Amino acid sequence: MNYRAVLALYLCICACSVKENRADCPCELTVRPQGAVETDGSVLVSVIQDGNVVKQGMLSREEFEEGKCRLSVSRKATIVTVFAGITEMDLLRGRRLDIRKHHQCDAVFSCSEVRVLDSDSYECIVKLHKNYARLDMTVVNMPDEAGLNVSGSVQGYDMLDSQPYEGNFNCTPEDGESVGSCSLRLPRQLSFDLSMNLLEDGGNIMSIPLGGLIAMTGYSFEDEDLKDISMTLDLQKLSIRIAVGGWDEQEIPISVN
Repeated sequence: MNYRAVLALYLCICACSVKENRADCPCELTVRPQGAVETDGSVLVSVIQDGNVVKQGMLSREEFEEGKCRLSVSRKATIVTVFAGITEMDLLRGRRLDIRKHHQCDAVFSCSEVRVLDSDSYECIVKLHKNYARLDMTVVNMPDEAGLNVSGSVQGYDMLDSQPYEGNFNCTPEDGESVGSCSLRLPRQLSFDLSMNLLEDGGNIMSIPLGGLIAMTGYSFEDEDLKDISMTLDLQKLSIRIAVGGWDEQEIPISVN
């Protein structure tokens, strides 16, 4: 074997033994749901690295289900936060999903997943959880000219971890199909400070500690999937019957402010 042939063989062996350092190359991240999305509206995907939102994408439910959410991101420990069901809520500064003034919460399903991205591509399959509670109410013996609203201290969700953040919530329920019935969607709560306020001539004539009454049923706002709540309120008897998640109603006496 001549010198040139030996040199060529040596260089070939060296080239095959040296691994390419791809640590600085991006990772092509695909995010898609586990199964069908259980709500209508748009889907917001946020990628968080080192405590900051570095990439976001808004797409339709159909695009998300088809795996069309693809983002090029750095290779490192990553949080992927997904909110599905966005119809009226606003995205503020890329960081918060905000409930608009006098509006109810959207019918959002969400999740926040931690992943370590250390390859050329990664598929993140997420399981979304119900992050709102539907409140169905029937109010008996309400004065003819009176109205009501529900107020609380959660205004939306943080994109970094999909958890609720504090702020002013004040919403008039939507009328239902029968007389005296109404409903609204509540965001996940940080406490049981919700109030139901009876209004007449623009003023508040009665406040009912709605959150405290819900708490008496054993309801938990820390469940992965929030249960819906139904209640019948009798303003003359000052009593309320509450059912959670379709279970039997509990009758609870109420105090007012």
